[in-house]
Amino acid sequence: MTIRHRSLPRPTMGLAATAGLIAATVAVSPAVSAASLVPTGHGDHRATTLVPIGGGYEADTEQQLVTIAERTASGPTLDILVVPSSYGDAPEDREANLEQAQLRTDELDTNCEAVIDHSRFTNCTATLLVLLDRADAENPVNSTAFDNPAVDVGFVLGGDQVLAMQVLANTPAEAAMARAHARGVVISGTSAGNAVESRTMITGYTTDGQPWTGLQKDSVTIGWGDDLASDDRGLTFGSGRAIFDQHFYQRGRFGRLLNITAQSVDRYGHGGKIGLGSDYATAPVVVDDRQVTSMIGESSATVLNFDTATRPRWVGADATLSTRNVLTHLIAPGTSTGYDLVHRRIELSGRPVSTPRPTSLPTLRTAGRATVLLGGGGNDAADSAVLKSFVKAAKGSRVVVLTAGYPSATAAEQAGDLYRSALTGAGWPGAVSVLVQGRDRIDATAVRNAAGVIVVGDDQSLMPAAVADRGFADAVRSAVRTTPAVLTDGAATAAMAERYEAVPNPTSDNYEDEGIRYFRTDAQQFRPGLGIVQGVTLEPWLTYNYRWGLLFGSAAHRSVALGVSEQTAIRLHDNASAVVGARSVVSVDGRQGRFDTAPNGAITAVNAYLSTFAGGDRLR
Repeated sequence: MTIRHRSLPRPTMGLAATAGLIAATVAVSPAVSAASLVPTGHGDHRATTLVPIGGGYEADTEQQLVTIAERTASGPTLDILVVPSSYGDAPEDREANLEQAQLRTDELDTNCEAVIDHSRFTNCTATLLVLLDRADAENPVNSTAFDNPAVDVGFVLGGDQVLAMQVLANTPAEAAMARAHARGVVISGTSAGNAVESRTMITGYTTDGQPWTGLQKDSVTIGWGDDLASDDRGLTFGSGRAIFDQHFYQRGRFGRLLNITAQSVDRYGHGGKIGLGSDYATAPVVVDDRQVTSMIGESSATVLNFDTATRPRWVGADATLSTRNVLTHLIAPGTSTGYDLVHRRIELSGRPVSTPRPTSLPTLRTAGRATVLLGGGGNDAADSAVLKSFVKAAKGSRVVVLTAGYPSATAAEQAGDLYRSALTGAGWPGAVSVLVQGRDRIDATAVRNAAGVIVVGDDQSLMPAAVADRGFADAVRSAVRTTPAVLTDGAATAAMAERYEAVPNPTSDNYEDEGIRYFRTDAQQFRPGLGIVQGVTLEPWLTYNYRWGLLFGSAAHRSVALGVSEQTAIRLHDNASAVVGARSVVSVDGRQGRFDTAPNGAITAVNAYLSTFAGGDRLR
């Protein structure tokens, strides 16, 4: 599987025409108890509530938002004000933007009417405020509705959070929203409307930044919110304790939030801020900026806490994040899990859970003489540091390339040819033989006296046939025992462990849906591996194919999962393991964690430890 160049967001099925938001194929959570969702104030204090939704306009999620709001609503109607400031302020688009925003407002009204308690409320009213450009926001008439005591919810639409804050920051509109929030009006929003609800606001990626470079320091942009006179921030009343991210699993943003949360450690000292990433159609209920009391929606959210982590280091020319033991939790709707933002601890049924001490990772070794490189995929290029490391370790005159897990022999042959060409470009002077599993005879004799062996796999769902092929398995084991160098890449790396996730590669139109699905229990498809590397599971194409959820699915079995990014490898030599290549290796240690399945099928996790390793780092 060769690296493909693509822009983001990727097109997927169900693209909503103007808003560009994806309808994710995840199970809908059951109805949530209103009593479990609603904040209660302390004494005369009326609780403030933020409900930052990770993306989309799903009816079920909006209806659960209404359930939260109606418990503190003033009546006799439930009144929602809709803020469209993230849509853009170009005059030529104004009419179309207002029309689209009105459609979203009408949807909110319909979804509210579907669940409102008509014994208490006569009806819902959802009203669109004309706050598209700076002039709109500067005119108090356009936001005076927020001062009406009857208002119950403010909802910020999705779009571009940078534009939203350029419109709203330091205007009468922002001040009116702040007053409403302070007196108990629920403030919610989706996508960009999520981002603006934390004062430190993620503003996006740099020109060259992408999800697969998200762990590189300079790939992301942030408005820290320290200067409230600036518009490079979230709302003044947004969370000061947490940094929100959205479309979190859907668009592979785990690396981005780790990066920004780590930078907050550098900026503010020990622990920094809490990272809180919400997936599509999912939101935490954040009360008084003190407590995540519950979750609503279809997927889950991730909490990242650097209190237990080593001080972040930024390694190499790309300043890649290197840190150990970030305390990580996955919180889903329909569970008794909450999070205390003040004391920075997870809670089950209102009781704090103790934090276990992190332990060392298992020592990786193989029973053989070969220098083994466990590649994450995409190392079929002459400039690959991983391939160059293989060439340096190979001793002799002939390299053998074994290909497996391809949809056809032709595709497997073509992949082998790419590695043959790349080897020449990387300085290999000798011969290269390509053998296709299922077509050619492959056994231990095929690799005898080889200078090195490259084992390439395409699709993990197609690897079981290769693992079960006794000749192929013998060839790989013999290569590790007897040859100077072995490189596995892509799906072949996954199969080197005792077991692996036999999930298919995402296609060009389902990356985002699969990114969400990987965080579900029913997405995990384990198969026996070759058992050459023990004590861990291995997940290639981690960052490019949004496979973060598969790490947690593996770690849920009280084990350690290692994710290897593309153009990167774990190098095993002399009982030591280290990272080689352009990007990262990530470990999720679930040995002391608590894992379960939420009613909506999402994996939940308490006290998993996540570490990131950059080029040159040893795994320990």
